[in-house]
Amino acid sequence: MDPMKAIVLGVSETELAQRHRLGLDRFDEMWEGVLHMVPAPSPEHARIVDDLLCFVRNLQANRPGGRVAASINVFRRGREGRDYRVPDLSWFAAGRQDVFDEVGAIEAPDTVVEVRSPGDETYDKLPFYADIGVREAVVIDRDSKTPEVFRLAGSKYVGVAADREGWVVAEALRIRFRMIAGASPRLVAEDLDDPTRRLEI
Repeated sequence: MDPMKAIVLGVSETELAQRHRLGLDRFDEMWEGVLHMVPAPSPEHARIVDDLLCFVRNLQANRPGGRVAASINVFRRGREGRDYRVPDLSWFAAGRQDVFDEVGAIEAPDTVVEVRSPGDETYDKLPFYADIGVREAVVIDRDSKTPEVFRLAGSKYVGVAADREGWVVAEALRIRFRMIAGASPRLVAEDLDDPTRRLEI
């Protein structure tokens, strides 16, 4: 069952401490000082993230530098404790793989990947990513496996059009994505530099 949204007008320090002690705050986000309590991902959501994380890490073996991280805090500079999001995956290109402190990324990733589940806030997070300078955002629909790529143009994202075969390209990540329709739709990801390196989910 997909989660419903709820508004809690106040959360005490005791409640926050208990939530942290129980490990329930791992995916929580702070949106301009407002706490968003995000539930753990569904098994299918987690499977997609895990498979993509392994795929990108394997690609790194043949690429110079770079770093991918799952479910880390990505902060707005100067408001580290008051404004941050937790993308499913964050990619930092070569030369930028050391932009971390003990609690998260202190600079914007080059690419973020979000798996969109029903009722979540994926699209609501895109303006934040654009505002802090994330070059591209990849959104994968959990159920339909449909990929979308949004590329930064000025201060806003522009959706990347699919080609005739349905591929959308994440340039910074150097991966292209498409959905294969069917009773059980599948997501395909391919290395732009070597299409034999591919993933089907």
